[in-house]
Amino acid sequence: MASSLFRRLLSQPQTAAALLQACSPAPAAARPFQLVQLAALSASAAAAAAGKLYGACVLERLPIVAPETPAWEQEYLEWQAGVRAKYLKQLPPEFTDVKDSEVQGEASRYEPASRETEADRTNDRRSLQRRLDQRLFMLVKPKGGSWALMQQENAEGETMRQTAERALADAVDTSAVQPYFVGNAPAGHVQLGDGTTFFHRCQLIQGVPMLKGGSGYTEHVWVAKDEMGDYIKEPELLQLLQKML
Repeated sequence: MASSLFRRLLSQPQTAAALLQACSPAPAAARPFQLVQLAALSASAAAAAAGKLYGACVLERLPIVAPETPAWEQEYLEWQAGVRAKYLKQLPPEFTDVKDSEVQGEASRYEPASRETEADRTNDRRSLQRRLDQRLFMLVKPKGGSWALMQQENAEGETMRQTAERALADAVDTSAVQPYFVGNAPAGHVQLGDGTTFFHRCQLIQGVPMLKGGSGYTEHVWVAKDEMGDYIKEPELLQLLQKML
């Protein structure tokens, strides 16, 4: 009953706005929040009028190592070090020189690991062990279809976040991974084909996602933001992802 009433309100945003003002006259301090409510209601109404609603899961792997320092930042650090050097006190050599006998054990043989992995060298985009200093996003492809994010059509009485969670659970074995959905509000939406798709960001905390046998998807890749154009062919969707990610 409540769900049907809500859908009716979505189809009549002006009536819904009047009801909000009549039922809850907000003080001046609360008016910005009420305006946000009305804006969200209007956006949802426009999406509902456009056709079907879809919820998509934007599964991302966070950076594992710190990104390399940009050239402009390195130049600034060198300039800053030069300025500070003018005011540093010179200490006696016996306080600053390090003797060979003082460097012992594993510390003397330490070498940092390479930032480039085997997956980077072979361009294996199915692996999570690549582009360690950047965010990676999971794209999936059904047999005979095109690359996209995991998504499902919104069901009656279901929030858009629950739809995105179901899209993830239907595609991969969530018992083997630890996902974390960031908030309840979608990060963006776009109108494509017969409806509007809402995107919810989800961070991969632990585990390696594997596609389920009956998910309908046959391939997957982990790509960085600058690689999205190699897979996403819809201009509207690609433009949104470039802004949203």
